[in-house]
Amino acid sequence: MSLKQRPNVLLIVLDTARARTVLPGLESGLMPTLSRIASDGTTFTDATATAPWTLPSHAGMFTGKYTSSHGVHAGNHIFDPDSEPLASRISNAGYRTAGISGNVWISPEFGFDAGFDEFSMKWDLFWDAPELSSVISNRNTTATGDTILDVFRGQDPVDLLKGTLTTGYAKFLAERHDDGAHHTTSRTVEWLEQNGTEDDPFFYFLNYVEPHLPYEPPAPFLDEYLPDGADPSRVSDLNQDPWQYVAGDQELTDADVEIFKGLYEAELAYLDTQLERLYDTLAEQCILDETAIILVGDHGENIGEHGLMDHQYCLYETLIHVPLVIRYPELFDEEEVSGPVELRDLYPTVTDLAGAEQPADTDVSTHSLVPRDGTVPVRDRAIAEYLVPQPSMDSLREAVESFDEAATRFDRPLRAIKTTDWKFIEAPDDTELYDRDDDPTERIDVASIHPDICELLGTDLRDELGRLTRGTSDSNTISANKKERLEDLGYLQ
Repeated sequence: MSLKQRPNVLLIVLDTARARTVLPGLESGLMPTLSRIASDGTTFTDATATAPWTLPSHAGMFTGKYTSSHGVHAGNHIFDPDSEPLASRISNAGYRTAGISGNVWISPEFGFDAGFDEFSMKWDLFWDAPELSSVISNRNTTATGDTILDVFRGQDPVDLLKGTLTTGYAKFLAERHDDGAHHTTSRTVEWLEQNGTEDDPFFYFLNYVEPHLPYEPPAPFLDEYLPDGADPSRVSDLNQDPWQYVAGDQELTDADVEIFKGLYEAELAYLDTQLERLYDTLAEQCILDETAIILVGDHGENIGEHGLMDHQYCLYETLIHVPLVIRYPELFDEEEVSGPVELRDLYPTVTDLAGAEQPADTDVSTHSLVPRDGTVPVRDRAIAEYLVPQPSMDSLREAVESFDEAATRFDRPLRAIKTTDWKFIEAPDDTELYDRDDDPTERIDVASIHPDICELLGTDLRDELGRLTRGTSDSNTISANKKERLEDLGYLQ
């Protein structure tokens, strides 16, 4: 296949989108644009994130590896893979590469711009603006004059102007309407209009931070999805700090859970309007059918399930079962694929579409999802890992007034393996087993009833990954500004 014949690739990550809400939403009208995209593509109904939160999950997609292989987790924040990352491999195959991220973890500071010709963050106004993290923060709205001078010193007049405009936008306007989706979409639309029809194909990566906590949908969507009978004033008073609930410092009532779920759905409904803008732009530029669109949740979300909020401390389906839709009618014509796939399979899928060579590293997935003889290949099982708890117990204690020592049960690594019939979760001193057909919400642990199944699946895990060990921590430090932005998203450091 010549370079001109290879499709563009648009990889859209819906940060924190869980299958439990999104897949039914394709039928209910919650996300009509995603439903329209799915109607011309393939929906994977059993896609598994190889990690339950943003940093290791993206590293898995960008390397094709499990967390224990790529080594990026709460103990090591830097993306510096020992094999060629996805954007680099696609670039070497002749693709133009660009990306915009809404999540601070997926930023140049942590190495995720590797291989991209252009990489930007949701608060940026320009692709080539100077780095301004020390003066841009959700909380630090009044940087000192010395700090600003340190950043701007030595900049040429054009960069100085770009930096000043970006600083003003990021500090005072960026989150006036939403959490960045509209601005990110506008910049992407502009990029597609200016670059989308060039001869060389493109690989464009988007991370939308909606529907990540805190759930703050625009008012019209809030009004539509607020539960019947809910007091609107309760929304503004709702404590959206997940760690208060996890640590036992705040009671999570049934009424609160229903409001949280309504807010979460409202964020997804709003995000769908931004997907519509992208879809329409591809159509208007006459490159819709020349572009493989991949929409995926990097991980899910606990919204009261298992007594948890946010996306840490477990490997239940609420966190690792994610939506995955691929639209490229020339190849993907199966309406639905129900067999297991892993998000790390997106690496060989994209390289396959681009005609790029597969890395020699045997840890990299070779399980491309590109159909063979008209059928998408599926796995017989899928694996996920959680190697370092995030936040640590010390950070959790410091964040709350009253820490319930029962929360220390979360201070352990985990891994899970899923077949079509069973879900097995392994901790250092414990195991859980769930019947996926009879108990899809994982309420009844049947490990004691089926020790043979536990032994079989545990052996499969050890054969694939070795013994379960906690991930090691390094001395990487995070800038004060990035720490603040991460904490604004609920990531305690």
